[in-house]
Amino acid sequence: MQAVSVGQSLWIYNLIFTFLQLLGRLSASTSSPPLTSPTLDIYSRSKGSVVLVCRAPDGQRGVKFMLYRNKKEVDSQVLESGAEEVHFTVKENNTAQLFCCIYKEQGRFSAFSPYLHLEKTRDTPSPVLSVSPSTGQVKRGDTLSFSCSVPVPPQSQSRSNLGNRPMTFLLLRAAKQPGATSVILQPQASLVSNHDPQPGVFTVGPVTGGEEGEYTCLYQVNLRSGLVNSTVSNMVLISITDALPVPTLVLEQQTAVWHLLCTGSAAYPGAAFSLYVADNEILVDTHEVTLIHHQVTFPVPVQETPVAFYQCQYNVLLAGKWSNSPRSLPLAVTRGIPPPSSTDFSAVDWPLVLGSFSVVVLFLCSVILVVVVARRKIKAAAEEKKRREEAHFWTQVHAKDHVVDLTLRRTSITQEWASEDSPTETASRSPLWTSLSTFTTPTHPYH
Repeated sequence: MQAVSVGQSLWIYNLIFTFLQLLGRLSASTSSPPLTSPTLDIYSRSKGSVVLVCRAPDGQRGVKFMLYRNKKEVDSQVLESGAEEVHFTVKENNTAQLFCCIYKEQGRFSAFSPYLHLEKTRDTPSPVLSVSPSTGQVKRGDTLSFSCSVPVPPQSQSRSNLGNRPMTFLLLRAAKQPGATSVILQPQASLVSNHDPQPGVFTVGPVTGGEEGEYTCLYQVNLRSGLVNSTVSNMVLISITDALPVPTLVLEQQTAVWHLLCTGSAAYPGAAFSLYVADNEILVDTHEVTLIHHQVTFPVPVQETPVAFYQCQYNVLLAGKWSNSPRSLPLAVTRGIPPPSSTDFSAVDWPLVLGSFSVVVLFLCSVILVVVVARRKIKAAAEEKKRREEAHFWTQVHAKDHVVDLTLRRTSITQEWASEDSPTETASRSPLWTSLSTFTTPTHPYH
């Protein structure tokens, strides 16, 4: 009886074990496939540190990225909205190091990336960035020329650091988004006879308005350990000066006190105004105005020279960035001599003068046009009236043109002649009178 119970127990255990195996296989076959492994590369190098970038495959966004050195986690980043890549900064050691990374998406972890072999590289000198024009201020239509050069090390270090390897120069401009950069690539520079690398030259332009910002450069060199980036160069600031109208600077008297009046564009109120010594970077004074004003007054500075020239400038916040206007024309201020009136030639508001002159000319042209049109209409009306009067006159003349009956009676005349002549003569003359006669003088026959 005990043997039967033991056999039944073994049969039940086998059945349960088989069911669990089938369930495990079924769950394994229906589970989602693992995520594709990311890639780990060197993003940039600086003195004593390296920036690594861990990139997820195309179309994948990880919410958590983890960096491992050998088999130990050394850093991680959690991103609520997810990202395609993250940057990790690690320090260089004298020994070689192995790094890899993974990422997590929707509760699943990816496979580990291939190991990145990182070893300390020899120091590469930082490049020097310069620009023409050197002030970094340009107008629309101008062209910028950048030069990224590598400082020449001592002859003893030239071969040990860079050797005769070609370089690739990169010009970087900080984008509007924080942390983002745009890259302008310069092909590999050739080497001159003394084995010094030629500078990387970049031409940007013609300037259209979107070239403002901060520029830096770096170079890449292919060493034995792979492609190595140098540290970034100095920063060069580029600004466009004709984005804002030029201000005006004049002398103005207020309550027997002279001031310098700087007027900016009425389209940009609330600007920050600055007063400079002409052709110099010496800042004399600054003022900020309210959001409804576009001009400011500066007190006349104390002068050490008989004549001093001043310029003003205003700054406006446009699209989250400060834009500088060009400087005004230099204004001469004489010490100890009454300054010229603010109604000087330089203070004439030429747009207002031209506008007023245009209005006067337009008004005069309108008056002349009205007079000419009225005169023509009056002349046409007079001619029409004359034609109507002439037509009326000739109509009356033609209405009176008819035949008048001028037949005269001969009764008295015949009686007169009858008393003087005989009856026979009267009878012989009577046939000569007809009813068609129009004259009273009788007609005598010729014998």
